[in-house]
Amino acid sequence: MSSFFYNNKFILQFVFWIFPLAVLPNECLAELNDLINYEDIYGNEQTIKPASNESDNEVDESTDISKELSRSENLSYPLFLGLCCGKCGGNMPLNIFGAGTPEPHEFRIKMNLNWGKMVGMRRGTSNRSTKDTLGQYMMTPRKMDMYMSSVSVGYAFSDRFFVGIMGMYMEKDMEMIRRGGRRSSMNSQGIGDTMLMTKTLLYADDYLIPASQVSLLLGVSIPTGSINQDDKGQILPYSMQLGSGTFDPFIGVLYEGSSSPLWWGANASYLARAYENYKSYNLGDEYRLDLYGMYQVRHNLVGELQIKGKYAGDIEGEAREIEQDGDGHMKMMGVPTAAFMSNLYDPDNYGGSTIDLTTGVQWQPFHNHILNAQFTVPLFQNLHGTQLERDFTASVTYYIEVPLRKSRRSKKSGRGLDILGF
Repeated sequence: MSSFFYNNKFILQFVFWIFPLAVLPNECLAELNDLINYEDIYGNEQTIKPASNESDNEVDESTDISKELSRSENLSYPLFLGLCCGKCGGNMPLNIFGAGTPEPHEFRIKMNLNWGKMVGMRRGTSNRSTKDTLGQYMMTPRKMDMYMSSVSVGYAFSDRFFVGIMGMYMEKDMEMIRRGGRRSSMNSQGIGDTMLMTKTLLYADDYLIPASQVSLLLGVSIPTGSINQDDKGQILPYSMQLGSGTFDPFIGVLYEGSSSPLWWGANASYLARAYENYKSYNLGDEYRLDLYGMYQVRHNLVGELQIKGKYAGDIEGEAREIEQDGDGHMKMMGVPTAAFMSNLYDPDNYGGSTIDLTTGVQWQPFHNHILNAQFTVPLFQNLHGTQLERDFTASVTYYIEVPLRKSRRSKKSGRGLDILGF
């Protein structure tokens, strides 16, 4: 029984997170039906009762919501406002920095489960056999599985300013092979680094439902992840550690555009490793460029496609245990030599350029809730030195927006914007 829970921990975590949705109030379904009726009919009219200081009599005035949204009367396609709020243009892949920005005075909660697999060796852009790698090193990795769970919480203070924080837990399992064919394994698990981020709106053609907007992302990665992971007293390689050991600032620019039923955007970001950690090394700087396009199929379903580029620099310096104590080095007569035991301990075997293709689908099971499933495969890998090559990454994200009393969408405010679907 214990082995069942261990081998299926990824699925069990997802069930544990999503189970509370089974007891959501019926009100969620009622709101979703309102949205369906609006988007299918287009002609819903809302009755408003303006206040009058001259008379106690109330006058009914019919207002056409479609005209308020400046919608063309003769569309050859459905008018969609997106699954999430207008502050992210209605639709956006949830794996991008700054994705999912709610209306002012609203919280958003984002929960993610991620599984990545790496199989086989690569040097530069060419595959490298295990036999060839073992000719240079005494042992080398065969494959690696990485599981990551993250929870992020954010709050929008105004139309222009949003703050979010993300914590994560990760587990890394690596299978090794030695000369002679004997196999072994490495494992590390624990809390990863914590991300603190702000998003500032620089430009939007409309505050309520923007069709074009540009935002500035600023943040810092806080070193809450361990860099002391070891196996029987010997330090584990850099790739098996859980954090960077440094405060790492990042900056990004995000563009989002839309013309129903299409959404698109681009995100460019830079993460700086500005100094050495207390073990005398620092990971490489990271540059990212993400391009995405999305198509809304119906009121509660969106397809997405992403091209994601990344460049990571080499590791600078060397961990004290490796440089001074001889961990990760081959030994002769008990004395460490200059040769590394595995490519994983050589800081020159880290970093490189990658281009990935991500496909995904977003589904809205309830109002203000989004379920996002994504699958990523590499299109191009140019790795520094000899490294494991990435095979695929699969992820599931659940996103919730929580309007507070001061929100435009709060029912208690009496403003009634929930029917618009954002």
